[in-house]
Amino acid sequence: MESKNSSIWKRIAGKLGINIPIVLLMIKGAIAPTIGLAIYQDNHVADHFLTIGYLIPIMSILAVPIFPRARFIQNLLVASLLVCLAAAISLLAMWCAVKARENTTHISKEALANGPVTGAQVSPSYNAAASANMGIWLFFEVWLINTFRAYRPQYFLPSIIFSIFINITGTYGTLFVTMKQVEALVSRLLQAFFAGFGISASVSLVIVPFSSRTIISLLVTEELHELKTTLEVQGQYMLSLPKREWYGTKSSTTYARSANKSWFSTRAKPWPEADALKKVTADVTELQVKVQSELRYAKREVAWGKLGSKDMVTICRLIKNILVPILGIESFIGITDRIEKRGGWEAPRIPRTADSLTGSKSNSLEDKEKGQWKEILEQLNDRVRQLQKTVIEGFDHSLYTLELAKRPLSPVDTDIEANSLGYSAGERGFAKYLENAIQDFLRQREGPLKKWCAEMGVDDYSQLNGMKPSDNSLHELHQSQLYLILDLEYSFLVTAREVLNLVKYADSKVDDGTMSKKRLILPTCKQMKKWFWAMLSREDSNLDYQVYSTRSGSPTVHLGDAIQGEKDTEHLRPTSVWEKVTDKFRVIPNFFGSAESAFGFRVATGTMAIAIICFLRNSQQFFIEQRLVWGSIMVAISMTQTAGSGVYGQFLRFSGTLVAMVASYIIWYIVDQHPAGIIVFTGITMFLYHYPLIKSPNNPVIPIIGMVTVTLIVGYELQVQKVGILRSISNGQAYHPLYELAPFRLATVVAGVGVAFFFTYFPSVITARSQLRKDLGSCLYILCNYYSSVHQTVALQSRDAEGDLKDKGSPGRRLEKARIRLYVKDLVLLQGIEKHIKFTAWEPTFGGKFPQASYNRLINHTQNIIRFTTMIAHASETFRVLPIADNTQNTPGPWLKDFKRLISSLQLTSQEVTSLLAIVASAISTGRPMPPYLKAPQVMNLRQLLNRMDGDILSTRHVLEPGYAGFAVIQVSSTMLRDDLEGLLEETKNLVGEAKFNIDGTEIENLNADPVMIGGRGD
Repeated sequence: MESKNSSIWKRIAGKLGINIPIVLLMIKGAIAPTIGLAIYQDNHVADHFLTIGYLIPIMSILAVPIFPRARFIQNLLVASLLVCLAAAISLLAMWCAVKARENTTHISKEALANGPVTGAQVSPSYNAAASANMGIWLFFEVWLINTFRAYRPQYFLPSIIFSIFINITGTYGTLFVTMKQVEALVSRLLQAFFAGFGISASVSLVIVPFSSRTIISLLVTEELHELKTTLEVQGQYMLSLPKREWYGTKSSTTYARSANKSWFSTRAKPWPEADALKKVTADVTELQVKVQSELRYAKREVAWGKLGSKDMVTICRLIKNILVPILGIESFIGITDRIEKRGGWEAPRIPRTADSLTGSKSNSLEDKEKGQWKEILEQLNDRVRQLQKTVIEGFDHSLYTLELAKRPLSPVDTDIEANSLGYSAGERGFAKYLENAIQDFLRQREGPLKKWCAEMGVDDYSQLNGMKPSDNSLHELHQSQLYLILDLEYSFLVTAREVLNLVKYADSKVDDGTMSKKRLILPTCKQMKKWFWAMLSREDSNLDYQVYSTRSGSPTVHLGDAIQGEKDTEHLRPTSVWEKVTDKFRVIPNFFGSAESAFGFRVATGTMAIAIICFLRNSQQFFIEQRLVWGSIMVAISMTQTAGSGVYGQFLRFSGTLVAMVASYIIWYIVDQHPAGIIVFTGITMFLYHYPLIKSPNNPVIPIIGMVTVTLIVGYELQVQKVGILRSISNGQAYHPLYELAPFRLATVVAGVGVAFFFTYFPSVITARSQLRKDLGSCLYILCNYYSSVHQTVALQSRDAEGDLKDKGSPGRRLEKARIRLYVKDLVLLQGIEKHIKFTAWEPTFGGKFPQASYNRLINHTQNIIRFTTMIAHASETFRVLPIADNTQNTPGPWLKDFKRLISSLQLTSQEVTSLLAIVASAISTGRPMPPYLKAPQVMNLRQLLNRMDGDILSTRHVLEPGYAGFAVIQVSSTMLRDDLEGLLEETKNLVGEAKFNIDGTEIENLNADPVMIGGRGD
């Protein structure tokens, strides 16, 4: 029975994804607010904080003690600075209100009778001047913090803390008559806020402490295990390749696509192995994004360990290099799908440079040719399986050597015959074993490749000119098959080589003594300087930008360097001293006219729609008594830049408050209102709320709102129990028992959410759909620059003009840095686009439906272009350093020189591609029709190129050269890229239309009456 119960609990834990670290984090998160509630039961604490003691546990929650140490310290530091700023501004604002009251009202001694806190009396009389002053200041403060939130979305939680402070002081400031009262309130608020911060800091640094380095170690370990799983799934995928319909059917040989036919339709025949490979590749890619996002925090930490920050950066870079060829194998699925959907090998050809195969020629394909294609795939699978087995052991070796995983007590069983050196994972000399496996793979590929090339007749390019068109087409078909085989071999070979680099680096850390003992690891001055500037920067080039910017409600990605200094159409470059000085003043209107400032103004207007009740004579007392300040706070923290994300967030806040209200009833009444039991059950509730916060950190709204609401309701009632009703109502708030207070809290949230919803749509609305369109245009514009940088990189490599990549000033190093920056920003934009797609479902539709299918296809084409461009960049970087078989002669100089010329000429013309992408980006961003007669650029004609240089350059005699496989990858990627460019252009024309300039006589007569430009679609 005991074992049965144990298995049930294990199944539940497995289902929910609960393990010991997660449980410890849940306990850690629950401790801080529980302590904040418990200490208020002490008489000294209660007498000191009186009616604002419930803010202590709330601040301990908003400081988020479960953050890794570096994140927590940065968050706490910024929150502390903002609280101090809020206190300073509040003192200034309330000083203005007090002076306004002094100049407009005679203050009697009876007016100084009571106050919200000790020593802070309240005037029972309303003063219009003081209220007007506080209203103006509150509007300014809300605008300021929400503009800051839009500019720096990573500080969303500190912005909430700032908003709570200024809303409390901004509404209570209307009641004060002396600065002594003002200073008393601000002082007690500061003490309550920093008491909560102190509790949170103690819990974060003392109880189950963990750092960003710990997170990196866990993520890297998980990623290496996922990479092992990926290789295993790749093995199943390779087994399925020979079974696919490579030669299609007679009814599916039409290559032309109709306008309404989907590029990304469902497969006619299911392919579970490909779906599994896509899923596991997506999982490992997501882990890599998390690693890169956390890495910048890990570099800034003080730690006690073995690996330094440079070591961690190098390890993460090596793992990222392993992921690139794995993504190349995953992209092979798309190539196969396109071949199948277009009728198999009889319809598409890579490259498509010759006339199409005739129907008679297509029908005469013999079963022998199909069998030969199946045989070469099976032979490749046999070689790959042997190599992958050793590569998987290489991952284990890295885990053991870097002490990311424990070595097994007994050696793992290995193939003794295959492992002639007798090395196993974790032992010295394993790198040599992996090198031998790579050499075996290279030697084994020679015979099958040359045999297949001879049978297919692709061993001599010099005979191309004398071939008939039909024979030439068949020759190019076989050449395309060869390129695909080489593409696959290249990806597996590069994967093995990158794993070998990781293995060698792990061994080097043992050799240099890094892994021998732990030491104190300190961040360098350069890293601390970068940290300081990072705290002030937007950080929209970080892979986790969309996570916290969406949470903040202000996901705006600036194009930055990609714009490359656009010219000002209204101003020439300043030349005189006066022009240069006054040019600086243009920053002011630019700031106030920015989208971030407009967002802050909208939030401030919504906040004042509720806060105005506090500044009117007949409603001020009602506002204070019924705690409507929490409604104004809810407006300030729940509004977002787009309607879709706003509605989604407001729904979550309402749902979270509703659940918290029910939880408050249970906590309060299940123990018959006994403080000890209430505190215990509140701690249990905090523990449970941290589960969704830990498992889904990208959606923290419900758990945080829930914890704050429970603490607010239960904390207030505990406060009343401790200090009594009379002292509790001394701040002007009416007393309500919990069964009334909880619904009032829900009502204030509903009011705040309702006002936020109204001002999201009024006076104008920014929809997720319009933001999706603009971000997609920005993504394509960045892609222009990214493709251009890749093209320049290939050109530099073909001329050997890169220089030393270790030199930061070399052309190759600068291009690499720019290329990575553009690539990351494109990924960030794509993440935002995916979120906008989800938020469109939350927006009400008026008129026709949103063309989501068109946008999905545009996004898919964009992702494919980025992927194939990246493959070109990676192939151009690595084909020179690929290992060659021991029995292969070194590449002759003339062949290598001609080969580089061929690779440089083979790329799609950079000017044509970037021009097309720029035009498409502009059309999508503005929604205006495309110019007419645009066509996708064509792939360079291979026959014409070979006629201008050595025709023997692509003879299969050179097929074993390390550069030949890289050439195949570039050729396939260029052709697929051109294919997606064509699809992108076609889909953009369908979406925005195409401009028409053919005006007939009737239209000419109508121009005087209605002089509107004629386009492909109406505005």
